[in-house]
Amino acid sequence: MMETRANYALIGAFVLMAAAAVIGFSLWLGSSQFNRDYAQYDVVFPGPVTLEEGASVRYIGIKVGEVESVRIDRRDASLVRARLRVDRSTPVKSDSTAIIDFAGITGVTFVQINAGSEQAGPLLPAPYAEVPVIQAGETPLAALFDGGAQVMAQAGVTMEQLSGLMTEENIEALSEILHNVRDITAALSEDDKALLGQSLATLASLERAGDNLSKASNDITSVASSVDGELVSLNAELKALVAELNSATGDASLTLEASRKAIDAATALVEGGASDTVQQTSLAAQELRVLITRLDRLTREIEQNPQGFVVGNPLPYEDRR
Repeated sequence: MMETRANYALIGAFVLMAAAAVIGFSLWLGSSQFNRDYAQYDVVFPGPVTLEEGASVRYIGIKVGEVESVRIDRRDASLVRARLRVDRSTPVKSDSTAIIDFAGITGVTFVQINAGSEQAGPLLPAPYAEVPVIQAGETPLAALFDGGAQVMAQAGVTMEQLSGLMTEENIEALSEILHNVRDITAALSEDDKALLGQSLATLASLERAGDNLSKASNDITSVASSVDGELVSLNAELKALVAELNSATGDASLTLEASRKAIDAATALVEGGASDTVQQTSLAAQELRVLITRLDRLTREIEQNPQGFVVGNPLPYEDRR
């Protein structure tokens, strides 16, 4: 009986061990498959942050994983290190950044990873680092808080400047300015009726001027029509005058051609008889010079011996014996 109970206990222990082995193998297989499907990244945020474990991780708006753990950084207690479990196919680049963002108006936070540049390579872990580290970016809320702090600082400076301006002298000057504005407003109110009357008279004058302008426009239209008719007739007359000028130009061209031919003929005639006339003139001039020389000689002889010119030269004497 004791041996039977011992066998049952041994069989039960073996069954329990086999079940534990099967469960352990299943867990190991599932964890290895899980590790093959996901990649881990760390992001170091400047604290404080509103991020919890299990928060979603999005890549350009698409959910690709979740926050595995959130803890204080071991090297710097002012920083928060978040471990992200991301789908292994997510193309996280070396220049990608991660920020903590808010989902709409619900206020639920998540980690947003941007795509980075196309030229950058995949993000790899640093030497002796367990996982790659994604650079943390500035969140819109942090930028808003920083801008709000700057605005508040500027507002404080502005309030101090206003406090410096609100002295008793400045307050009295401002009161005097307000009194002057009130007096000017009262004076303008009294002159409103006069201004209204002048405005109505001006509008009436403008209306009359518009009527006169309309009449003048009609007159100009009629004058333009008559001018158009006169221009048409003048254009016809100009065309006829141009035709007559063209005809006269043709006649003048013919006359000039005939004159040119007559001048050419006269030139040829003059050039042909000019040489003979010059020769005859030269001979006559020579004969005239000879005649003048002879007359001069005769005149001198008469002056020297007028008797001899009248009686003649005496005959030679001959002695007759």
